[in-house]
Amino acid sequence: MNYLTDFLKRHKGKTVLTVLLMLGQVVGTLLIPALVATMVDRGILLGDGNVILGTGVQMLVVTVLAAGISVWGSWATSDLAALFGREMRSMLLKKSQELSIQQFDTVGISSMITRTTSDITNLQRTMGMVLQMVVPAPIIVMVSILMTTMVSPVMAVIQLSFTAALLSLAAVILKKSHSLSSSIQTRLDRINQVVRESVTGVRVIRAFGNESYEEKRSGRAYESYADNMIRLNRLFAVVNPVVWLLMGALMAVILGVGGTLVLGASMAVGQITAVTEYSTLTMAYLIMAAAVLTTLPKAGACLRRLRELLDTKPAVLDASHCPRKDTFKTDAAVEFDQVTFSYHGAEEPVLCNLSFTLYPGQTTAVIGSTGSGKSTLADLLLRLHDIQSGRILLAGTDLCTLSQLELRARIGCVPQKAFLFSGTLAENLRMGRKDATDEELWEALRIAQAEDFVRRLSLGLKAPVAQGGTNFSGGQRQRLSIARALVKKADVFIFDDSFSALDVKTDAALRRALHQRVTKPAKLIIAQRVSTIMDADQILVLDKGQLVGKGTHQQLLECCCVYRDIADSQMQRKEA
Repeated sequence: MNYLTDFLKRHKGKTVLTVLLMLGQVVGTLLIPALVATMVDRGILLGDGNVILGTGVQMLVVTVLAAGISVWGSWATSDLAALFGREMRSMLLKKSQELSIQQFDTVGISSMITRTTSDITNLQRTMGMVLQMVVPAPIIVMVSILMTTMVSPVMAVIQLSFTAALLSLAAVILKKSHSLSSSIQTRLDRINQVVRESVTGVRVIRAFGNESYEEKRSGRAYESYADNMIRLNRLFAVVNPVVWLLMGALMAVILGVGGTLVLGASMAVGQITAVTEYSTLTMAYLIMAAAVLTTLPKAGACLRRLRELLDTKPAVLDASHCPRKDTFKTDAAVEFDQVTFSYHGAEEPVLCNLSFTLYPGQTTAVIGSTGSGKSTLADLLLRLHDIQSGRILLAGTDLCTLSQLELRARIGCVPQKAFLFSGTLAENLRMGRKDATDEELWEALRIAQAEDFVRRLSLGLKAPVAQGGTNFSGGQRQRLSIARALVKKADVFIFDDSFSALDVKTDAALRRALHQRVTKPAKLIIAQRVSTIMDADQILVLDKGQLVGKGTHQQLLECCCVYRDIADSQMQRKEA
């Protein structure tokens, strides 16, 4: 609950205003029965028209004021709940950016979406209902019983008895619904996961004719969620008839006992009317409060899921949490010094005692078999993970002493999977540098061999981009991703297998343009194809996380059997 209480403390003014408005609504509601009793006993029964008129005007004024306060209170409650939802979503987004890739994968995209949408929406709805229906209920009940006691203690005992019966029923329902409500959001995670896979993987599903299997798989997820909801709704279905039975029985007992007291001259007719109104208000607010309280287990489960994520300590901490280390002058752009890294829970390290240097203006290529740690090397340079031993230096500065924002501002990365964001081409290209001019964008597109097809677009740089860049081919997305990185004007560029979707001619033209026009930054190319890296200044050969070869293409052919095997498998030796 600490996030909720912290929010209410931060917005104390709005919270106090909302509670005061709810109290004002309660006061107006409680005045009506007293005015009704006065009208009946002093006006109608005695035939005093002035009392009837005066009391009627008072009732009208109180009703109008209560209605106005109620509307204002509803607005204030909705505003407070919406503000809570906005802040929680901002906190979740910020936390998702702080988590390491491994931590984010543990949470899962589907679960993250559910927490950001359904979980927070449930909390917003519950907060609004609690403020409007639960907060006034205790005051209504206490004042109603007090007012009834002043009229007739016997009636107060009857009212208390039925109130206790209703609260007991609510307690039983809450206890039984707790476990069911707690599991609903987890099952909703599963539905989101299945739906997301079915939508994003629709081409694969159709290609393999797997529609029937996917229907059964999604059906099982829907049935699991539906069974849980049906059991919960059946439990809540008992509440309404029992509550209305209690309400009817209370009215019958009050009228019966009240009629007896009126005949014995112990009560007036108007007082019976007032007691009936107080009892109705008490039961009505308790019914509404009980209905809201039945949603608390689900809201509690949502809050626990949010706390679980928000309380997760990021595996990669920013520089302010790390001891400062001295920066020393060096000509190297990047240095890996005896770097060892292993994923959490892995039996063996992915990279072991890795040492190499990247120099400004030079191109360093990395090649190796699948699973040799090539992409992990790029992730470590971006500090998406922290290494277990050794150190990585950027221009002589240990990465651990740089903030993640500062570090990544100095590195341009083209990830293995080319991803574009919805918007326009210009917005995507300016992602790393908002003030880039159109001419700089076109220059980056020329180097990335993307100028021709962008020129052919009717809107050019203003052409729309679908989510994920699905309105462009794989090769076009890769070239646009490369151009986006080049616009950044970084000190180091990482190309993580980002030429794989290009044909040989385009690949060669792009590498030639990089060599001729991107001369100052250090370039790190991670590739699968030998033809892509043949002209690199140095080539690093990885095998099972270890550096087994380092040199130029010709040097490695002569002295590195692993590299020679890769080259032989991809081309005729005479071409090599």
